[in-house]
Amino acid sequence: MGEDLAPHTKPSQAAEKIARILVPYVTAIQAARTHHQHPRSGLRPPMRLDHAAIITELQQRFPDVVCWWGAYTGEWWALLPGGTRWRLVSASDPGDLVQIIAEARSRR
Repeated sequence: MGEDLAPHTKPSQAAEKIARILVPYVTAIQAARTHHQHPRSGLRPPMRLDHAAIITELQQRFPDVVCWWGAYTGEWWALLPGGTRWRLVSASDPGDLVQIIAEARSRR
């Protein structure tokens, strides 16, 4: 199973397909969060300057993994390759994300 995103000459087409794939995950997370009242509801951690440096380090350590910090969720995210299937994971801090990625790689 798998899906070709688009030819390398059409990155916008690939981006549209990635968005289509991720929308159900994001929708589910947002729905779960609306039912879960966090003590700081409505407050989201702002992007810090060191987030960009951390993302750069993660990308260098795991070049085949797409990593980012979710400004809406306040969590660290990664899209892990797995042959023809990708896996979306999150963690509360970069160290936990590294551990999740490393464990996923050891199971390959």
